[in-house]
Amino acid sequence: MAGSIVAMTTEERWHCDIRKWRRKAARGDGAAISNIAVAYRVLGRSGLSARWFQKAAMAGDGDAMVDYAYCLQHGAGVRRDLTLAKEMYRRAIQSDHICENGREEALYLLSVILLRDESDASRREALKLLKASNVDGDYPVAQRLLEDIASGMEGVACTCRRHLRLGLAHLYCPLHGRRRGQPPALAVVGKPPRAKSKTKPPSDGASR
Repeated sequence: MAGSIVAMTTEERWHCDIRKWRRKAARGDGAAISNIAVAYRVLGRSGLSARWFQKAAMAGDGDAMVDYAYCLQHGAGVRRDLTLAKEMYRRAIQSDHICENGREEALYLLSVILLRDESDASRREALKLLKASNVDGDYPVAQRLLEDIASGMEGVACTCRRHLRLGLAHLYCPLHGRRRGQPPALAVVGKPPRAKSKTKPPSDGASR
């Protein structure tokens, strides 16, 4: 009918928003850069999402550092790089431009990477990070992982994202995700750190 308004689909609205945000991003608007990354994540464009999260992270957005590190940890739209993922999580933890939930998630996800390491030093650091991530008792996944480590249970750690709708939150998790071809064990919970010799005082792994 002439003069009628054709409603846009959800995908079309996202693309419309992306075009709007691109103009702002070109002027250095950090929020617009992050919004573009989020939009591409929702649209399932993992490569573009990772690229824009990287731009936002390089601009100093601590929450985007967590998102980009997660991409690197799981090979989501980029080549999997655990060394760079650890570096980005550490930068996020130290950032002044990150929300508290983002910092807690960075602490937890960094600990997940460190738990893959066979060294006692990495495991002790992972325990400190896990305790710090759940210091206010609102991160049950971190608490369960601490309990698994204490009991010596073996298993793959959950890396579902916090505060994302379930379809996106579970997507790359090796425990709950539905994607095929994921690395077999992004984080295998191993045994607690071995006790040190009596000639050296053991670390209690307490939070900072």
